Amino acid sequence: MISSAAAAFRFPAVSQAASARRTAPVRRMPAAGVLLLACLALLAVAARAYAGDTVPFIRFLDAAVVRGDKVLLGEVAVPVGNVPSDRWEKLAARELWPSPPENGRPVNMTRPKLQEAVMLTMRDLAPYCLFPGSMILRRGGVLIGKEEIRSLVEKELAAALSALPGEVLLKDFRLPQHVFLDHAGQELVVEKPRKAGPGRLGVRLFVREADGTVRQKLSGTVAAECWADVPCAAVGMNKDDLLDHGKITYKRMNLAVLRGEPWDGRGGPWRLARPLSIEQVICRGDLAPVPTVRKGDTVTILYEGRNVRLSARAEALADGAAGENIAVRNTQSRKEVFARVRDAQTVSIHALR
Repeated sequence: MISSAAAAFRFPAVSQAASARRTAPVRRMPAAGVLLLACLALLAVAARAYAGDTVPFIRFLDAAVVRGDKVLLGEVAVPVGNVPSDRWEKLAARELWPSPPENGRPVNMTRPKLQEAVMLTMRDLAPYCLFPGSMILRRGGVLIGKEEIRSLVEKELAAALSALPGEVLLKDFRLPQHVFLDHAGQELVVEKPRKAGPGRLGVRLFVREADGTVRQKLSGTVAAECWADVPCAAVGMNKDDLLDHGKITYKRMNLAVLRGEPWDGRGGPWRLARPLSIEQVICRGDLAPVPTVRKGDTVTILYEGRNVRLSARAEALADGAAGENIAVRNTQSRKEVFARVRDAQTVSIHALR
């Protein structure tokens, strides 16, 4: 998708001798040349500052849109520090090299290629320039930078995660660094995330026309942290222990790192479905309802027919809550049947009508 800068436009012509004379020292001793250039830049800055004509440092952008036939300094770079507006306005109007083809594909200028172009077109300011690893240029259209992309993603995720408890923090954004639109009528939209919870979230972005046609699809990820007070075991507990408030403490934690959904403190009574160590988070999956009848309990089993009602003593063979059917064994006949739990002392069998 990205073509080379050299294929898109040509740099200003210079004589072969002049080109060799300008670049030969750097090619022979790259490290020494860079050091020498930096020293000369500092001396020049000091000299001009003393003379009252301070030259600003100039930072080239990693992506830019240009408009005319020539690239202007102000389109592809910004001043560093406090620079008088009239001073920068004058520098920003300087023409550099020919622009890429109009409405064509973006072109990629590597750092060495960008440095070479700057040396050929504005040698006097080259020592004061700060270069990115590469710069992507496009002629015409609209550029959406990384800050605006991040803002769009944050807004969409904030709405999707608003129902989470505690404080939600978005971190570690891995998104496109920039997006080029063909014209102002297009827009960049963020799709509502499929997973709206703590952890790493996938993000999908679309370049869309006014009529809804999708021209480009992009993707990224964002880490969502959710900090909230969660219940933890104040003491070590064993399986089947009853859970009461004296055994619970609360600790602020990031829900994204938990192995399950923390218990919300509601419902009960509860017992533990597995052992918990001290300060371990209490999750929903760690709890089970306290049974109305427990395995081994002695209960009264009632048989209720249309014209008869019998009762006998039985042993519960499983745990059961009120309304559940469990296996019981008649203590006299040793016969096993299924009966419905009525309360902690009674189970019942109803004859078919």
